[in-house]
Amino acid sequence: MIFLLLIIGLVVYLIIRIEGTKRGREKGWYLQLFFSKEDAVSQFFFLLSASFLGITLLAFNKNLGNPLSWQTILLLASVIGVVIGYYFKVIYTLAVSLMGLVGWWGVQAAKWIEEKDIKIVALFTGLLFIATIFYLLGRAHEKEIKFKRVSMVYSILGLIFITNILFFLSTEYGLRALQSITKGASFFTSWEITFSFFVFLAFLVGILVYTLSKNLIFKSEAVAVGFLTVLFCIIILLPQQIMFLQQKGYYGNVRLSTIGILWAVFFNILIFLELVGIIFLGYLRRENWLINLGIFFIFILILIKYFDWFFTFLNKSIFFIGAGVLLLVCGWFMEKGRRYLLSAIEKKKREKN
Repeated sequence: MIFLLLIIGLVVYLIIRIEGTKRGREKGWYLQLFFSKEDAVSQFFFLLSASFLGITLLAFNKNLGNPLSWQTILLLASVIGVVIGYYFKVIYTLAVSLMGLVGWWGVQAAKWIEEKDIKIVALFTGLLFIATIFYLLGRAHEKEIKFKRVSMVYSILGLIFITNILFFLSTEYGLRALQSITKGASFFTSWEITFSFFVFLAFLVGILVYTLSKNLIFKSEAVAVGFLTVLFCIIILLPQQIMFLQQKGYYGNVRLSTIGILWAVFFNILIFLELVGIIFLGYLRRENWLINLGIFFIFILILIKYFDWFFTFLNKSIFFIGAGVLLLVCGWFMEKGRRYLLSAIEKKKREKN
């Protein structure tokens, strides 16, 4: 899953870089990773300074006899990094610091879960809440031009994580993981995790209401966010889910239970709708990079599902020939759709000007 996350992050990086170059500094300035060579060097130095700060705090803490845990040091360094990122508008320091904050909560949550044998799904769902909050923060920051690049950091981090998790849950390995992580005690047995979820939900609802009241988010987009939030709440309250009726070894042949089939169908439909939603969101916002990103995700989805469903049932030569034909046809249709959407966006821009 981490490997897939890195691949998706690299693709987002390349798409944004290409779009930023194509649009130029005036129209798509917020898509540019660097404004100049000097800006690139300054961003790199700010990131190094934040990293060295964390290392220095760890060294002082060790010399003083470790009065603070390394998790606390990580929290302090990440908070300072976020402040630096906002004050100087350095997006890479901000992105790394935000991931540091997420990592801090993840480590703490894992500790609380282990202490009281709580379902691991609590950690899983908490990270999904954080990703959703990031996405909404990205939309909220779009109101002011000076925070436009900051909004991109939040939106991309949220989109990548949510999409990656839905991809994972739509596979056999994801269903196995869901079966495993729903085993254990309720998260209510830990007041720390319960309080964390209360804060996450309150913050999420507050930002959603704010963005809606300021017309910073489309109503259909808000409905999708609300649906995902309700889904995450349902998942965290689930009893252990028995996804498979029989299995020969962890990677052997399996037969899904009724519940497993329902979850498999649900997550596969959900990931497809989410990717289509990204494309249409790009159209509504007139953002070419969102359209291209959504199309890339759909291509990967088709590729993964084809291997997941048909590889074990077909002769290998027939499989690869069929895969080539299917991907060629899908690629042609997606390219036609992409060109149509992009031409429609350009036409609206010309009419507006």
